[in-house]
Amino acid sequence: MTLQSSGQITLGDIANEFGFTESNGNTTKLGSYRSTNGQGNYPLSLGQLSYSSIDGGGAVPTSGQIKLSDFRGTQLQTVVNFYGSGKGGTRLNAYSRYNAGDVTVVGGYRSRPSNTSGTRVKIHVNQNIGSEKNNTSHCALRTGNGWNSGTTLSVDVGSNGRIQGAGGDGGDGSVNNGSGSNGGNGSSGLGVEYTETAVNISSGGVIAAGFGGGGGGAGGEETDKPGTRYAAGGGGGGGAGLPVGEGGAGGIVNSGLSAGSQGNGGAGSDASLSGGTQGSGTAGDGGGGGNNDNEAGGAGGGEGGQAGNSADAGGNGDGQGGQGGSDGSAIRRTNGNIVVDINDGGRVVPNAVANGVA
Repeated sequence: MTLQSSGQITLGDIANEFGFTESNGNTTKLGSYRSTNGQGNYPLSLGQLSYSSIDGGGAVPTSGQIKLSDFRGTQLQTVVNFYGSGKGGTRLNAYSRYNAGDVTVVGGYRSRPSNTSGTRVKIHVNQNIGSEKNNTSHCALRTGNGWNSGTTLSVDVGSNGRIQGAGGDGGDGSVNNGSGSNGGNGSSGLGVEYTETAVNISSGGVIAAGFGGGGGGAGGEETDKPGTRYAAGGGGGGGAGLPVGEGGAGGIVNSGLSAGSQGNGGAGSDASLSGGTQGSGTAGDGGGGGNNDNEAGGAGGGEGGQAGNSADAGGNGDGQGGQGGSDGSAIRRTNGNIVVDINDGGRVVPNAVANGVA
């Protein structure tokens, strides 16, 4: 609980907030709070976050005279670890990680409190966190909803941090002169489930949507006296995301003249993690439509989606081109009552907040 900002403050109040400094676990020395308990000297670095003192803001001195009044208005500082080596992954939950104890309490004089009310919790991301494909409301990282009322919660993305939805796969090209398959949907980046959550992103970091995959191309046919020729559609390109969308398979010709040898469509290409707005990735191209002896032609697959460009539908032929997949969102929230305070410098791609978290 945040310590009182005025009036009497006792050593016991301070110990209850920041922990007892002595090894017996029930006594404390005021001067010990000027340094950490085995965490190194202040300023203390945790990933790319820096703490100048046990209270995080420098109110408590780290040398010289220290007084009870220095602690007025201070609160416990904790950091959830998504910044260390191997701490990224897929479809992660910050409250679950906090509850599992993968958290640092600044100062090191106590363990993380089970009740987070009155404490400041920073979810620090400096690794890659991706999502699953096809469901736009599936988020790469969720804040979780177990935080107690009165928690000061933020998501702090470092310069190497990336929270991004998965890219949708491209749709497959047609079989013969049929229709192309639809591209897969992208998913979403950050899911906010706690009221009044701040989102801070350092230069180089990004929170981004996963973008839809391009639709597969339709096939075509040509009929003359010798018989019917078919040409299949091209596969759709993969949508940008983490992981990237894969290109759709080129369509195949399995009947008619020259079946199995000509007229197959080209495969769409995979998206790339590099490039794109703020490094949010580049879409894959659609594959070309098949050509059967220059008599029958298939349509090309659609390009996958990336920042600023939604996925394209596949081209039409005798059948219909598949539709491009839908984009996810960079940030989603449980409902419209949740306030998300974004300090990003343009590194939320696209810069919009949608409702619904899964």
